[in-house]
Order: sequence, then structure tokens, then C-alpha cells
Amino acid sequence: MHKSHVHAEESIKTSANSDSRHILIIGISLIAALILLFLISMIFNSSGSDGGLAQAVPADSSDVDTLTVIEEEAFVEEIPEFWLQARALSTGNAGWGLDIVAPFDKLWHIRSNAGREFFSSPALVDGVLYFGCNDGNLRAVDAHNGSVKWTFATVCGICGEPAVDSTSVYFGGQDGVIYALDRLSGNKRWSAGLGYHVFCNTAVLSDTLIVTGNSMGKVCALNARNGEPVWDDEIGGIVLGPVIVNSMAVFSTEGGDIAVFDPAGNQLWSRDYSSQASPPSADSTGVYVCFSNGVVRKFSLDDGHVIWETDIVSSTSRCVMARPVIVGNVVLSGTNDGQLVSLTASDGTVLWRQNFDNWLQLPPAVGQELVYLACDDQRLHIVDLATGAKVDSLEMDGYSGTAPLLCSGILYFGNTSGDFIALRGTAPEEETVETAEEPLEELPEAVVEETAAVEEEELPEAVVEETAADEEEELPEAVVEETAADEETPEEMIQPLPSTPENESDSAADSTETE
Repeated sequence: MHKSHVHAEESIKTSANSDSRHILIIGISLIAALILLFLISMIFNSSGSDGGLAQAVPADSSDVDTLTVIEEEAFVEEIPEFWLQARALSTGNAGWGLDIVAPFDKLWHIRSNAGREFFSSPALVDGVLYFGCNDGNLRAVDAHNGSVKWTFATVCGICGEPAVDSTSVYFGGQDGVIYALDRLSGNKRWSAGLGYHVFCNTAVLSDTLIVTGNSMGKVCALNARNGEPVWDDEIGGIVLGPVIVNSMAVFSTEGGDIAVFDPAGNQLWSRDYSSQASPPSADSTGVYVCFSNGVVRKFSLDDGHVIWETDIVSSTSRCVMARPVIVGNVVLSGTNDGQLVSLTASDGTVLWRQNFDNWLQLPPAVGQELVYLACDDQRLHIVDLATGAKVDSLEMDGYSGTAPLLCSGILYFGNTSGDFIALRGTAPEEETVETAEEPLEELPEAVVEETAAVEEEELPEAVVEETAADEEEELPEAVVEETAADEETPEEMIQPLPSTPENESDSAADSTETE
């Protein structure tokens, strides 16, 4: 009886202890679940807009990649789907995405045949660069690794910029011929002779017309499907441009002529000046052209009347002017007396000037806050868009050849020494500001006290542990291997191509283009 009672008491105690353990386990499980939910919510809150998980990058990533990863979502939507005119937009700017600064890493470079000059700025569509060269070849090149997808050989040099739509690449050569090539294979779809050299760019008007001009002042429109002539006109002088804005084609000439056409070939208006004109740029408010007498003019799109004109070069000597670039309410113009001048687009007021040691013949690329311009001092300069202050410069290994292109954190440019180069840069740190040494305005005392209180507030232990874990998290091995592979990309060397103007796009021949 006593033993039964003892056993009963032990059974009760065992049951009680078991219940306590169950309660403890349930409590721990609930706490763990709450912590897990908290961590999941924190992870999703830190995810990008596409819902993907944010990737942790070590604070010191020198053993992986010294360059900051730039998220493509920041600029992909801003890039036109197709490159229907030179520099993609009528404004002349070819800069998309985040600004980049030193250190720069050479991703790849291509060497032209016999070191001939690169004057044709590239078009960029679906990760492929399309650009010509004075060695007579138009190349399709992978923008990331520099591998040559195909080449098409002509009998003369190519200095005009191509246009690219969903199916074809269109460009003109110094042989006086306009070509349409299959965008994927490089095979010729059609060609049309204009009779004289073509130095200007090619553009697509109203999705059906290819517009361009030649060195004898003739402008024309060709059927985009078969190259048949649709209309033409004479405006005099070596034709420059065109740019397409509001379904109008705007041309200029080295003789100082400005002319605007509608898709039917009607000349809407024209102006004739005695000074050599730059290639035009345009936005929805007007047409911008620089002249060799040092004057920048803005014309009305409607009737061509001069909205404003500003003399930016005090010298009485002739001064060649680069194509202007419009960014918001700012117009940037380079001159051959070594000036980059910033003006307001609305009234032409000079905002600032910056001097350089040689010619500025090419339009710059403008990012968010920085301007990237090629100079004939054989350097590519970076200046502040708001103030014109010089930020940095880097060697181009030759005189300026093509206008720079900024995209995906990479600068692309060609030089007159026969090199086309891709440089990857580093995203500038937000706390690195040029005016940081200036005294900061003092906050009111109440705000200071509140800020100090916030700084002293301790984070919950779980958040602290999570932060420490995030700091120690390493990049996935696959990412490390991919980055290492990028850093080992060899420089590209182009071998002599066959002299035949037609190209078979043979994959074996393409492989000889790159090392």
C-alpha cells in the first residue's frame, strides 16, 4: 500500500515533469517561430523591387572584386529598346545608370586592322555593341566580354553611327553605300548607293524609313524593308546628323545649313548660316546647333525661328564645335579651344565653363551627376555636372575617336590609335562629397539631444545578432568564380579580314577576332 502510494506519487511527479517539459518545448518553439518570422520579414524588407533576396557583399571585398556591383534595375528601363538614331536619343546623351569613378578596370579592348581609327560611336541593343571603324569593318561585339559575334567588311572606312531596330543594323560607309544587315547574323539584307561618301549617321524615321545624307549635300529616305528610295532633297554641303524628334528628321551641314523634314519628305523649314554647323541635337522644345563662329543657337521646332543664341567663344578665329548634349534644362557644348560650356536650355544663360588642354570635338556622356568627355589631350575627363569642377581623368591611349558611352557601370570608347576599350568603374561612395570639408550648419540643441538619444538606443539582441551574421556572410562561390573569370578576360586583337565586301559570318572567322 505504501509502495503503491509512492509509485502513484512518482507517477504524478513524472507526469507533472513531462507536462512542464512539453510546455517548455512549446514555449521555445513559439519563440523560435517568432524570431524566424522576424528574420524573414527583415529579409523581404531589404529585398529589391523585384522581390529577389538582397545579396550580402563583404565590407572588404578585395579578394573577390574591387568594384561595386551596380544593380541593372537602376537604368535598364531608361535605355531605349532599339537604337533608332545616333546616341539613341535626339538629345545626344548616351549615359545611363549610376555614375562611376576610379578605380577603373579594363574589361576588354579590341584592336582594329592596321591600327585604323575608331570614329563610329557604338549602338547598344540587347547587350551587343554595333560600331564601325576606318578599317572598313562593322562589328557586333558582346558588351560584357568583348567577344566578336560577327563582322561585315566594306571597301572603305566607316565613321557614321549606325541605327538598330528589331531586325536590322543600318549604316553608311565612305564608299557612298547604305547597308542593312541582319542584326543577329550580320548577313546583308540590302544595300543602296548614294553616289558620294557618307560621313553622317543613319536614323530610322517613323519605323519604315532610313534617313541619311552624303558629302554633296543630298539627304534621302530609303525603304527600311528593301532599300528602295522614297524621297530625296538637296541642302548643300557635307551632311551631318540626322536626329529624329516628334516624327521629324533634322539635318545640318558643314556649310551652315539647318533643315527639317517630315516623313513624306516635305521640307518644313530651313536656315542658312555662313559658319560651319555642328551635328544637331533636339528635344521637345527646340533644335540646338553650335556654329564655328562660337555661337550656340536654339531653333523652334515649329518654324525654325531663333529662340536664343549665345556666344561662348570670345576669339574671332574659326572654332569647331562639338554636337551639343541636352540633359534636362542644361546644354553642354565642347569647343576646339578646349572649353566645355554649360548653358540653360530655356534661355541660353552660361552656367559655367571648364578649360582643358586640347580640343573637345565629341559630345560627352552624362550620368546622374557626372560628365564624361573625351579630349584630344589623350585623356577622358570626368567633371561635375552642376559646377563643372574636375573630378578625375584617365588615359585613353590615343586621341579621342568615338564619343563615350556610359552604361551598366561601364565606359565604352574608341581612339584614333585603333583601340576600342571597355572600362568598368566603381560606384562613388555616398559619403564622399567634395564639399565635405566645408563647415556644416549646426543643428538646434533640441534636435541634437534627440539625435544623441537615438544613437544611444540599443537594438534588440536578435537584430544585433542578425546584423553581425550579415556582415560575416560571404559571397556565393559561383559569384566569386564568375568575377575571377571576368578579371581574366584577355585583350582583344582583330586579325586582317578578307577583302571581300560581303561577310559570311562564319563562327570560326569570328573566333580570330579576339584573343
